[in-house]
Amino acid sequence: MASLDEKWEAVDNFKSVVVDRERDVVRVTKELYDLHSNREQLRGVTSSCNYRLTIPFAPHLFGSGKTTFARTYLELVQRFGETSLSTFASDPLKRTFLEKLKRASLLYADLKELKPTDPKERNLEWAVYYLLIKAACLQSGLPQPDPDECFKELKLRSDALVQKIRSILNIPSDQYLLVAFDEVGVLDESLDEFHFKRTHDGRVRPYNDFFGIISQLCKEPDLFFIVVGKSKGLSIKNYVSSVSKVILHFISLSPLDASSIVEFLEKSLLKTPTQVPVCNVLCSSSFSVNELADSLLECTGGVPGLLTRAVNMLLNYIIARSQPFISKEECLTCMNDYDFRIICAEPFVERILNLDEDRRSVFDLLLMMALYRIPSKVDDRLTSESFLYDAVTEMGLYRYPIDENTFQVLIPKVFVVIFKNDPSISSLEKILLGSLDVEPVDCFFYSKCRVFEGIVALRLVLMLSSKNRNELRELLCQLSPIWKQMKLPISTISPIHYMKSVVSSRETRSESNKSRRTFANTEWNKIIRETLYLETIYIPLDATSHSPDIIFKLQSPVEPKVLTVGVACKGRWRSEGIGWSDIIDEAKKFLDPVYDQVLSSAMDYHHCMLIIVSTKLSLNVSNELGNQSRCYSSGMFIGNDSFKVPDHCELVILCERDVQMLIDEEVLNGLERAFGVSHNPTFWDFGLDLLDRIRNSFLSGN
Repeated sequence: MASLDEKWEAVDNFKSVVVDRERDVVRVTKELYDLHSNREQLRGVTSSCNYRLTIPFAPHLFGSGKTTFARTYLELVQRFGETSLSTFASDPLKRTFLEKLKRASLLYADLKELKPTDPKERNLEWAVYYLLIKAACLQSGLPQPDPDECFKELKLRSDALVQKIRSILNIPSDQYLLVAFDEVGVLDESLDEFHFKRTHDGRVRPYNDFFGIISQLCKEPDLFFIVVGKSKGLSIKNYVSSVSKVILHFISLSPLDASSIVEFLEKSLLKTPTQVPVCNVLCSSSFSVNELADSLLECTGGVPGLLTRAVNMLLNYIIARSQPFISKEECLTCMNDYDFRIICAEPFVERILNLDEDRRSVFDLLLMMALYRIPSKVDDRLTSESFLYDAVTEMGLYRYPIDENTFQVLIPKVFVVIFKNDPSISSLEKILLGSLDVEPVDCFFYSKCRVFEGIVALRLVLMLSSKNRNELRELLCQLSPIWKQMKLPISTISPIHYMKSVVSSRETRSESNKSRRTFANTEWNKIIRETLYLETIYIPLDATSHSPDIIFKLQSPVEPKVLTVGVACKGRWRSEGIGWSDIIDEAKKFLDPVYDQVLSSAMDYHHCMLIIVSTKLSLNVSNELGNQSRCYSSGMFIGNDSFKVPDHCELVILCERDVQMLIDEEVLNGLERAFGVSHNPTFWDFGLDLLDRIRNSFLSGN
C-alpha cells in the first residue's frame, strides 16, 4: 500500500481522449470557411469590403482544454465530418472546403519559444516568422535553422515564409495549412523585449501588433490560424486588437457534462500493454461508470484538465491498493479528502490567489453567481472599463456557456479548500464557499420564491454569526423568551446547506400544495436529531411542499435548551398578501408534526419556533397584528381560534417593516422585475445591478 505522501500522486496513468467538442468544431470550421471564401477581399483583389477577419481564439485558463483542442482540431474535423458537420457540408462549396480541410496539415507553434532577435528593428514580426520556421523544423525532425540565414532568405515577405514552411513540412502549395499558436499570454510579460508600436499616449498594445501580423499572413492562400492561451490583455470586446481590424471569436470550450465524462472514462485507456479502459479499473460491479462520472462532475465541474488530474489521482490510489471503488460514497470520500483536494487543485488556482485588489473585490459576486447558477451576458460590465467575462478569465475561474452570448460562472468544488485557507477571505465568502462545497445546487433560481429563500437564509447566517448587535436578533429576543436564552452569536461561520428542491422539476407553489402530505412519522425525528447539526442553516428537500423553507437549530450556552427554528418565506407575488389561512397552513405543516413526532416524547428542554417572513400581509392579518411583529406562544390561538400553538412551540409573524431587516425593498422590486417575464423564466433579466444590490445587503447591517 502506498504511503500517505504517495497516496494522492497525480501520476500520468492513462491516455485521455477528446470528447464533447462538436459545437466548438462546427463554429471554428465556419470561421475558417469565412476566411477561405473572403480571402480575395482581404488581399484587395475585389471591391467588396464587408468582411472583417475573424480568428478563432480560446483565452481560457489552465485545464480548460485549449491546447488539446488546438492540437486535435483537424482530427476532430475528421471525426465529426459526417455527423455534427453534416449540416454545414450540405452546401456544395462548403462540402468541398470541408473535404480539403480533412487533409490539412497542422503546424503547432508555442509562443513560449518566442524570443527577440538581433537587430532589434526586426522586432515582433520577425520573431514570429522565425518561431514558425523553428516550429516547422522541430515538427519535421530537422535542426534549428540559423536566424541570420533565414532573415536573408525571407526578408519579412509573408509569401516567402509560407513557401519555406511548406518546403520544411513537405506539403504541396495547394494543401491547407493550419497554424495553431499556443500560450499567447506570454505577450503580457514581453513589453520590454520587442519594439512594439506605441499609441499617441505612449502605451504599447502587443496584441495589436501580434494580430496585425496574423492578419497580413491570412492574405496568403490556403493558410489558416487558431490562437489559444492564458491572457490578461485581451478583452471580450477585442479593444486591444481593434487597430488590427481583427475580430476574435471566443471558442467556448465548455466543461464536460455527465454523459461526456462517461464517454471520456469509457474511451480513455491505461498506459499499459493491455490498454484497459479507465472505468474498468476504477469501477466494481456495484459502482457504475455513471456514478463515477457524477462524482467526478461534482468534484471537478467537468473542467477537462482538472478531470484528467483527478482521474489520474484516483487511478494511482486504486492501482496501489488493487481494489476498485465499491460505491459512489467511497469515491466521493476520497475526492473530499483534504489532501486530495489540495494536490488536485493546486496547479489551477495560482492566479486567483495572487489577484490585485480590484479583481479580488468581486470574488464574492462571482461566488454568488456560481452558487446560484446566475447567467450573465458576455457584454455585462462590472465597471465602465471592465467586463465580467474578462474578470472570470483573469481570476482563473471557468465559464459554462449557455449560448453564444450567455454563460454561467463555474467554480469547481475541489478549489474550495484552497480558497478557504486564504486568510484574506471574508465572512461572506466563507459562507458562499462552504455552501458551494456542501450540496449541488440544482435550478435554484428557476423560482423567485427560492431566490427569496436563499437571500433570507444567507442573511440569517450572517446575522446569527455576527458579533455586532443587530435589530433582528434584538427583536426576536423581545418577542420570544426562549430565543433570548439561546447562544448568539453562533460561534462559527457555517455554510448554508442547499438541497435540490421540487423547483428543479419545474414545480411551483400552488393551492394544491396545501393538500400535500407532511413528512412521515419517522422523518421529522431524522431531520431534527440527525440532519440538522447545530449552527447550520439548512434548506430542506422539497421545502415548498413538506416543510418550512429554512431550518436551523440553536442551543443555550447556560441551560440544556435546544431551539429548532423553521422559517417560512412567503413572497408578495399575490397582490392581496398572505392571509391567516396561509399562515395556519405553514404552522400545521411544521409545528403540529414536529410536536406529534418529536416534542411530545422529548425532554422539556427541546423547543420549536416557526417564523413567518412575508413581504406582504393581508389587511386582516396586519390589522390583528397592529402592524407590529408578534409572537404566539404555546396554547395561544390564531386565525379565529382555528389553530392552537402546540406545547413547547412558538409562532412568530414578522410585520412587513421588520422583514426589511432581512431583505430590502429594492431587492424585492428587482426580483419581481427579473422574474416578471413568465411563471418559470430562465432569469436572463437578473442582472449584475440586482446581484450587486443583494451582495451589498449581505455586507451591511450584520
